[in-house]
This record gives sequence, structure tokens and C-alpha cells, in this order.
Amino acid sequence: MKLITYILLCIFSFCSLPLKSQFGQSLQNVKGEIGFGKFIVAPFKYTISSCAIEFHCGQNLFDSNQNTNWISDKKTGDEWIIIDFGSKRLLTSVEVQFSFYSETSYQVQVLNREVWTTILENPNKEKKSKLFFSGIDASTIRFYFPKNDETSISISSIKIFMGQKLLNGIEDKLTGYTIPVENGIIPFDDASLPGAPRKYRNGVHKGLDISYKENFFGLTTKVDSETKILSARDGEIIRIDKNYIPITEAEFKEISNYNQTHPVTFVDRDFGGRQIWIDHKNGVITTYNHLSALNPSLNLGQKVKKGEFIGYAGNSGLMGEAKSNNDSIHLHFEIWVDGEFFGKDLNATQTKNLLKYFFSN
Repeated sequence: MKLITYILLCIFSFCSLPLKSQFGQSLQNVKGEIGFGKFIVAPFKYTISSCAIEFHCGQNLFDSNQNTNWISDKKTGDEWIIIDFGSKRLLTSVEVQFSFYSETSYQVQVLNREVWTTILENPNKEKKSKLFFSGIDASTIRFYFPKNDETSISISSIKIFMGQKLLNGIEDKLTGYTIPVENGIIPFDDASLPGAPRKYRNGVHKGLDISYKENFFGLTTKVDSETKILSARDGEIIRIDKNYIPITEAEFKEISNYNQTHPVTFVDRDFGGRQIWIDHKNGVITTYNHLSALNPSLNLGQKVKKGEFIGYAGNSGLMGEAKSNNDSIHLHFEIWVDGEFFGKDLNATQTKNLLKYFFSN
């Protein structure tokens, strides 16, 4: 019955079934934390009364993608969502958007002397509603959903505002991208993340290294020179290395030795190899490095769509290319946000969590 309910919710919210579902393993009192430095206005913690499956849990409430949902466990008990900012906030309004065919009434509560107290109520069953405070001080707020049947609740977003400013959301430009490697697997080892130290190059890693993919049978395999690279989102090509000249062993050694003892002030020949850069026209630019070949139909200034084929994975710019072998084939994928690399000033855990939002579809 739970599977049927989930499928119906997915049909009307345009979601897709996860490869490894967890039906029959509902999650209770799921906790999470969102604190991404300059990438979010106010850090906060959240707790969800239940999730039917991990794929549709609390993290989906705070991205800007209306096709990603929180789906509660199918049970008779009431459901709730707690958002805790940890310190005083000025709050002026809240907004709740349900997924299709999942509207229900709800209450907005504050924790007053350790007792949850209702201060606003929306008795109407509306897909989207916004409720206004006269202005309150609170650090913790709860959205409470009374239930008198066994239906699940599905919500695409919960928003808390201070005036016009969204306090608990992640900007649209930081969510909704596709993984740029066909069937690629996002790495979560610290060394592959942006911000990881690169002492042998006198700096830090400014991209995400994607080295593995999943085949038709769900098995993990290495990325190879036949692996297609995809545009992460709609955008315009602002660099495309059609006249790339392969690096030599002597060049590689000379650049490597210099970079270990000197600051890099200008890059003319480096380890990035053959590249494409795409401007997504929202303050975000993505770069695709080490490509073995380009899609020959693409040109500078051309517009591309999300998921469009732009080239093949490779090891250009690396010693493997210089030695004409297949060593270290992968995609080095950089994300630049408002002039700074994605992951700047974040620790590895924060970067991993933010990447989950960035690649949410």
C-alpha cells in the first residue's frame, strides 16, 4: 500500500523512483543541519517527524526545486516539521507549498516556556498558502499537521521570511543541476572535493573530481575516454578549447616543479587540459576540465541545454596524456558562484551537504 501511495504522489509531483528504494523502512524524527557560510542567509537545524523514504526527506523542503518533496510516513499520527535557528530571529511570514493532491490544514507553533503554542492556523486545504505575523521574535518554529486518517503528506517547500528575505532557503542558482558525467557518481571522499589541499601545486583544489560511474546493472566502473560529459544546466559557452595542444612530459614536470614553490599568478598552460566553460547566466559558471575530445558541433557563444552532450572524459593536461596512456581519466568539474569557487570557506561536511542540493533534480 505504501508503494502505491508513493507512486501516486510521484506521478503528480513529477518525481522519479530512486534506484535503491527503502520501502518498508520509514524514518522517524529525522534531523538535519544547514549552514553553508555565505551561501545561505541563516544557518539552522531541522527535525522532521517522519519520512516515508530517505529519497524524499526533509532536505527537499529547503531547496528551490518544486519537484523535490518531503513525503511523510503513512501513519495515523500527526506530523510536524521543526526549524531551529539557534538564536533570536525576527519573523514576519511563513509559506507552505504542498505537492499535488496532498493539501491539508496546518498550524504554526512556537516553543513558549517548553510548550508548543499555536500562533497561526490555516484551516483551509490549499496547495500554497502564506500566513503573516504581526511581527514576532523566535528562534524555533514548528509546522504542525493534525491528521485523522492514514494519508501521507507531501510538501515541496517550507519558507520563513523576515520581511522580503527568505531565511531558510537555498537559492535557485545553487540547486537543480544535473551530474555532468553520464551515469556519474558524485564522490564524497574529501580529497576529491573543492577546498581540498593541493600542497604539491601550492594551493587548494577548486573543483570536484568525478572518476566513477554506474553501469546498466548498477555496478560501479571507472570513467573512461568514451564517457560522455554533459552540461550541468542551460547556459552559454564562454570558452571552448578547439585548438588545444597536448601537454608534454617536460612541460608537465616544469609546471609542477614551479607551482610547488611559487604562487600561480597567471595560467596559460596548466593541468586543466582541454576545457569547456559554461555561463549559466545566474552568477554561476561551470568548467569541464581534462576532456579528451569535444562535441564537434559546439562553438564559442553557443547556447546549450541542461544534460546536453559537450565532450568526453579524459586526462588532458595530466601526465597520463603526456605519456599517451589512460592514467587518471576523470572529469575535474569546477563551480564558480559570484566570482568565487563553490566550497570556498566551507569544511568538507558542509560542501558534501551543499552538493546534495546542487545536484537535486
